[in-house]
Amino acid sequence: MSTLLFLMVLLPIVFMLHDFEEIIMFRPWLSRNRDELKTRFPRFEAFLTKRGFFDYSTSAFALAVCHEFVLLSALSYGAIYTETYTWWFAGFMAFFLHLFVHIGQWVIYRKYVPVIITSLLSLPYCIFTFRLFVTSGLLSLFEMLLWSSIGVVAAVLSFPLAFFWASKFNAFQRSRK
Repeated sequence: MSTLLFLMVLLPIVFMLHDFEEIIMFRPWLSRNRDELKTRFPRFEAFLTKRGFFDYSTSAFALAVCHEFVLLSALSYGAIYTETYTWWFAGFMAFFLHLFVHIGQWVIYRKYVPVIITSLLSLPYCIFTFRLFVTSGLLSLFEMLLWSSIGVVAAVLSFPLAFFWASKFNAFQRSRK
């Protein structure tokens, strides 16, 4: 197995290791930081409240993550099987760029956010993989920019469905109590 192929196989694993921090820490972090969010970032807190994020159980949030994991895994292993690296690169770049969103959240909040440790730990994998992908010559610079854009748009478009299922599951859980 080539190094590039190995790194492609690792993407869903790195994604899940990153999201485990988010799954495990999001509920306690939101509970402890809601008042501060409301004071410092009232629009953001209102956005989270309107969409019911403060009401999500850990398992409901995990279902949203599962949705993204299944999509990324299918994309990764489908791309490897068919040797169609463009779609894999799109998913990889969406993940890579989303790490910078989390780093930005940390910089703006100026203290721990439940994604920062694994965002920083995932950066070396992403930088190394990106560098290796670039030097492999599988895609031109234009294709990399195009597929990066496609990946980001696809990821953003997948979030509403992921959180739709999380909301449905959360409502189901609450109806069972």
